Amino acid sequence: MLTATRPSSLLGLSARLAYLRRRRLGCVAAVVLAALVLACLAWRGGRREVSVATFNIENFPRDARQVEGAFAILGELDAPIVGVQEITDPAAFEAAARHHLGASWRFVANRGGPEQRVGVLYDGARFELAWARTHGATQIDGRGKPTLEARLRPRGGGRAVRVFVVHLKAGGDFAHVRREQLRRLEPILAEAVESWDELVVLGDFNATGDADRVTIAALADRLGLAWASEGLACTSYWDRRDGCRGSALDHVLTREVPDAIAARGPCETIGCSPGDRCPAFHREVSDHCPVTASW
Repeated sequence: MLTATRPSSLLGLSARLAYLRRRRLGCVAAVVLAALVLACLAWRGGRREVSVATFNIENFPRDARQVEGAFAILGELDAPIVGVQEITDPAAFEAAARHHLGASWRFVANRGGPEQRVGVLYDGARFELAWARTHGATQIDGRGKPTLEARLRPRGGGRAVRVFVVHLKAGGDFAHVRREQLRRLEPILAEAVESWDELVVLGDFNATGDADRVTIAALADRLGLAWASEGLACTSYWDRRDGCRGSALDHVLTREVPDAIAARGPCETIGCSPGDRCPAFHREVSDHCPVTASW
């Protein structure tokens, strides 16, 4: 004998099945969302661990006092990657780094070009050098300093950091030369932007006036980079007859806005208007202050 199922019972069963399906889908969605959140937090956490610096160490090594002073402040920066400029003896610089900072520190400089080298100082215990390239794009008519590109891989995994170190033409009358240097470098930077690497462009831009700032802002905008150092009041000192004046010559461009950026040394402790005389650091170590950025 067949028993008829009442319509109300069928409707109740369908509702329960639909409820269970929705609940199952909701649980799956919650798990996926949690995984995405954790992945994003881990990714962001890795980004915040990156710390870099740039430092023009005027004609290093000038004397023993400069060597001691330069590495005293480098030791305070807590930056495992430092772009440097005006290194006239790369071997002496790396030897001093190992002596003052530790045996794991390494240094790579540009090949060829004038005596003043640009380079990347890095802690080999935290990063390994994948490769380094010298770009002559910033040398115009055989003059000027090349740009160094170094790709560093974090030991233990994570996104590689690609660093470009520049030292552009000095002088208040040469904004047009600096604009041309960056114009020639831009295609190389644009190619690096397409990679998955962390990307930082730093160094002595010799940005002496408004024309330079317009050039840097436009470059960052076209490449989709953050002009991280735009707000720094000064990164160096100019010793003039009418006193010492601070100037923002050194800059940092990054893929994302850093959590922190600062001009260190006397630019941080004394400020941009030190008065009639520049700080002792200006005479003893360099006319530039180091700049640090972290994210």
